[in-house]
Amino acid sequence: MTQPTGSGESFPSLVENGNLTRREAAARAELVSDVRYRVDLDLTAADDRFRCDATIRFRARSGNTLTFLDFAGSPWFVECNGTTLDTGAYHAERVYVPTVAGENVVRVVGAAAYGRSGVGLHRFRDPEDGQSYLHTRFRPFEAHRVYPCFDQPDLRATLEPVITVDERWRVLANTEPVGEPEPLPGGRALWAFAPTPPLPPYLTTLVAGPFHRVNGRHGDLPLMLCARPGLSEELESAAEELFELIGHGLDHYERLLKRPYPFAKYDHVFVPECAVSAAEHPGCVVVDENLLFCGATATATRRRRRAEVLLRAMAHMWFGGLVGIRWWNGLWLREGMATMLAAQAQQAVTPFGTGWPQFEQRVRARARHADRLPTSRPVAEDVPDTGTARASFDAIARDKGASVLLQLADHVGWEGFVDGLGRFVEHHAWSTADPDHLLASLRSATATDLTEWAEEWLAQPGVDVVEVFRPGSGATAVHLSDPPPHPRRLQPRIGCYTSDGPGLRLRHNTVLHLDRRGSVRAPCRAADLVLPNDDGRTHIKVRLDPASRRALLNAIATLADPTARAVAWGALWDDVLDARLAARVFVATVLRHAPLEKDAESLRLLCGRAVVAAIDYGERSNTAPLLHAMHTHLRGELDLATGLDRQLALADALLRSAAAEHDSLLYDMALRRPPWQELTIDRNLRWRALLRLSAHGRPVEDLVAAELAAEPRSDGRRRALSVEAARPRPSAKEQSWHRVFSGAHSLAERQAIMAGFRQPGQEDVLTPYAERYFTVLESVWQAEGPECARSVARGLYPRVTDAEQEVLARTDDVLQRGRLPQELLRVLLEQRGELALARAARARDAVRTRAG
Repeated sequence: MTQPTGSGESFPSLVENGNLTRREAAARAELVSDVRYRVDLDLTAADDRFRCDATIRFRARSGNTLTFLDFAGSPWFVECNGTTLDTGAYHAERVYVPTVAGENVVRVVGAAAYGRSGVGLHRFRDPEDGQSYLHTRFRPFEAHRVYPCFDQPDLRATLEPVITVDERWRVLANTEPVGEPEPLPGGRALWAFAPTPPLPPYLTTLVAGPFHRVNGRHGDLPLMLCARPGLSEELESAAEELFELIGHGLDHYERLLKRPYPFAKYDHVFVPECAVSAAEHPGCVVVDENLLFCGATATATRRRRRAEVLLRAMAHMWFGGLVGIRWWNGLWLREGMATMLAAQAQQAVTPFGTGWPQFEQRVRARARHADRLPTSRPVAEDVPDTGTARASFDAIARDKGASVLLQLADHVGWEGFVDGLGRFVEHHAWSTADPDHLLASLRSATATDLTEWAEEWLAQPGVDVVEVFRPGSGATAVHLSDPPPHPRRLQPRIGCYTSDGPGLRLRHNTVLHLDRRGSVRAPCRAADLVLPNDDGRTHIKVRLDPASRRALLNAIATLADPTARAVAWGALWDDVLDARLAARVFVATVLRHAPLEKDAESLRLLCGRAVVAAIDYGERSNTAPLLHAMHTHLRGELDLATGLDRQLALADALLRSAAAEHDSLLYDMALRRPPWQELTIDRNLRWRALLRLSAHGRPVEDLVAAELAAEPRSDGRRRALSVEAARPRPSAKEQSWHRVFSGAHSLAERQAIMAGFRQPGQEDVLTPYAERYFTVLESVWQAEGPECARSVARGLYPRVTDAEQEVLARTDDVLQRGRLPQELLRVLLEQRGELALARAARARDAVRTRAG
């Protein structure tokens, strides 16, 4: 099929798996405005496709010009301004239409396919009741998998959905339905919805299925919670807490941003096989159903995590929904702002009160790690096309974006920052904006010139390192940089601590002004610990001097302030990842000090890092002794532990560190008969025990079948596939490999298989798959598309093998040839960096030195 041409400007197809370039999007936005969609979907057919009848109205600034609608379906009929077009106008997922100046009307009728990779209109079939559950995820360029549209963020439009479904189903969208569903022959029903306010296509949504619902209100705002009927008990149990959280969160953001919640309703639908924790569609948030729990499993740690997810999605109602981005180079602003504001909101409106320490431990740690890898890039990345945008939903955009924004808030002052946010939202409501517009609003609110700040923090990659040298009676903080050429100007607080009596005590602190000149002297005489950034207000990497490191190894748990403690633990973990501290020393420090952590989530995080240190970053001959020591120590801690949150954190690490000699304990845990009577064995622990048993080659089929029989959640089947993939037999690995590529499983199921497939200690059986991995990448991309291909490239990268050097060389060869799509090459470069990092850390662990 040839691409059509017209007498006006044509848009040459540069697509690769439905790619859209920024240049093409800008040209289309110059032509098109005032877009309105009416989309009629019939979801009642029994096959893998659904019917779409879309009418698109828009205004064109000039006539006799060719433009295009994005559509990944199969059009049967295309009409433009009353003229029927040959379906040859459809090419490379584009429907080309000639425009007239002023009002244009296009109608496209066709069919589109349900998705199984978590994007488009994803369909999950419940194996228990045979019912289907549908939900959408369109970010960044997937709305056109469902209906024809101008699929770019700056062409905001109204959408009027009309949906035909099984009469037993409930349908949810961004807006309320207009009246009751209309009964149709054949047991069907038609749902019509009010038009949305102007939204980009990627934020429109549709959820459908026989969901159970709970209604609520916050003032005049209708609220709704939905989940599959099998989770109705969990939904009903959580409803009061969820409605309270939603109400407090909305009130908080309205006060903070000086703008009411901008939509007419607020639904949360807990769905199976959700590809993300939550998808922030205005008025209708789609949430991973694993965030529903009740009874003993509703621990404070899990509830805190759920609150963080929902508050983050809520922030997107203003940053993304009310004020959108013009193009995907602004992705970091919406992602980073929501992440940062969620931490602040959690500190302000939830009973958990750990927003900033957790931000330091998790968000900033992920940001620093992203800059450690060869895929590090500036926060304000150039995004030439939607393929790059897809690959950019990562820790640089989300976590470093949040860290940089918090740095900005500290730079201009919190009150000025909040004032600037309010101005930004007010000026750009129901429109789009660039990061430059935010800086302009902050400049207006605070009278601060942010030009140099933006150049330092947004345009440069890497993270600055503040390293402490102790040449004599004082301390000198040396400002370094990764990468070195462009160090930023910093003002970190330096905490000086002494070992008095039971532990480390803060004696005094001072703020240092570090710039390109190099080092600045810090007045820390006779300090046992000099800890830069002990208030967590600066985004830097802390590099400890030997004396300070020894002080932390001996007494880190005695740091009273939770943020200072989080910074200190982060510095030790960074030293492991940078091959400056032996993994065995880190493990020993965790075993000694982590059980003294009062916060159960911090305990879980540290124990988890200790397991990773032993397995991934410990020298191979050290791994088994380290895990044995961990297992023994954690059993002792469980004998003393009180409180379910702490018990579950310790038990999870206990199972992850279990070797074959501990299989009797694993069977006991899988059978819900732990040696600790107070310990409630939740489903996560049971599946963890089954996975470890399977990886040890133990028979678990009957136990898996029993767990599935009692398992109402969608991920039971996925966990069973992961358990099967963990078996060390060659035939089991071959079966799991085939399942990944057979097309019989959803992407969520394939990801579970891949997670089980790559088990440490199985290098001998996994090594033959290393070369096979490199030969399948291109075919997966062509057959399955970007979402699946990136997941396979990351999930099956041969990191567990006896041929690591060969894997690195093979990766280098593929990267140098450059024949794969850039999205896959970025994943390969990232995974190569992870493997090289692990090899360096293991080499460090093999060196026995007094300092560790």
